[in-house]
Amino acid sequence: MAERSRHNQSHSVFAEMLCRYIEKSGMSVKKLSAVTGLGRTAIQHTMAGKLMPARNFTERLCSALPIAHDQREELLEQYAREKSGDAAYYNRSCIKDMIETLPQYRISDSITEISANADVLENCTFRCVSGIMNVGNILRAAMVTEAAESSPEITAAMPFRNTLFFEMILQIFSASQSGLRFEHYFRMYTCPEGEKNTNIDVLKNVLRMAVCAPIDYSPYYHYVDREWGEYFLAAYPYFMVTSRYSALVSSDFSSALLTDDKGLRDELLSHAAKIKSRSSLLISQVDQAEMYGLFARSTGYFHSSIEYQPCLTGFITEDIVDRRLSMDIPDREILLGTIKEQFFSAPRQDPEHIRIHFTKEGLISFAETGKMTNMPGTVLDPLSPEERISFLRSMKQMPETFILLSEGFTVPSFMQVICLSNGTVIISCLMDEKKFCCLLTEQGLSAAFEDLIDNLTELGLTENSEILEKMIDSCIEMIQQNDEAAELDA
Repeated sequence: MAERSRHNQSHSVFAEMLCRYIEKSGMSVKKLSAVTGLGRTAIQHTMAGKLMPARNFTERLCSALPIAHDQREELLEQYAREKSGDAAYYNRSCIKDMIETLPQYRISDSITEISANADVLENCTFRCVSGIMNVGNILRAAMVTEAAESSPEITAAMPFRNTLFFEMILQIFSASQSGLRFEHYFRMYTCPEGEKNTNIDVLKNVLRMAVCAPIDYSPYYHYVDREWGEYFLAAYPYFMVTSRYSALVSSDFSSALLTDDKGLRDELLSHAAKIKSRSSLLISQVDQAEMYGLFARSTGYFHSSIEYQPCLTGFITEDIVDRRLSMDIPDREILLGTIKEQFFSAPRQDPEHIRIHFTKEGLISFAETGKMTNMPGTVLDPLSPEERISFLRSMKQMPETFILLSEGFTVPSFMQVICLSNGTVIISCLMDEKKFCCLLTEQGLSAAFEDLIDNLTELGLTENSEILEKMIDSCIEMIQQNDEAAELDA
């Protein structure tokens, strides 16, 4: 029922908070035990900080106390922090926040004071500027000039803490008709197991660059030790190269040298090539044509997922694809053959070994519309009421595979995070206006995604199987009622 905390001998804020709320309630341990059905000894050990109980134990205890909702949530949050440990709690919270906010990333409008006038570079062979705003002006001017090229290119070694630099790229090239090829070099810290993974913040910035703008973005990283700081003897450790200009930037971004000298440009590009040879891509983007093959090849390695809708790919048959593949899709027959060849010939993972986590809203949307937001369902017309009911009944028979997320986890529509058994994570956002899909293979970050998914129940972010069964029954009843009403209206 419970396990002894790894922090038995250390200070427990959770135990102190629990004791305080119990004292204020005036309830005795004996009364709490009778109300909750929990053992008195276990309650006493929890209050003394000698025991860190299972989550259901803690929730039953909290529910019996006459405390406000916010106080209960604060108590449970502190429990989760101490149960997991600070590092694991930090990593899980960061990954959860990233999933919840990824499709909502927006380009900032807070840098309007930076000049867009490319005339500041007129007749510029060499220029030195000081001050963060002046550096921003001259870099922006170089970017604006590059945006006018038929095939804009930028190569840069720049850390994400220079937020102004990346906001300018997003602002300028999100509106560019020519797009941008952007090779970006940066460092990540080595992260021993059991420590806070600050590389999660790097990934969040990388994904924002990839999602927000029509940029052919290649993010290359290399590792350094966490203790390694800025190399203060280097006056200009960072650089940016366009097709015409080169810029050297100081470590605090307060000064820069900009020139159109071709010799320096060639030298910096040669240096970038050396960095590239010692670096790895953090994410590999997959275009829409490659998505079908990617998802098909992944079925044999599918381990777990977090999605808006339940992934019902395993219930799709060739007959359903024949009937439901949209007639409006270009090259329909070619796509039909591709889906049949790749999805139905690929090996499938045993359902007993996979876990699919999805939202209440996603389940209801499927029941109401029959539209699927997962591959290859995205290219299928809505399923009939009979097909929907069949799928839902099949789900009901697999309570260990399909797991309903609680309202504490908000997954945006069209969002998928899939963890494969080979250590790869697929992150996709299949919105109508933007279809984004990438592969993440960096093992520390992949492990952080897997750790979150493996501990969703312990974090109180899933519902039990009984609630899921009731929801499925309710959805089936709704479909039947709507179908009957439609027949009467016809």
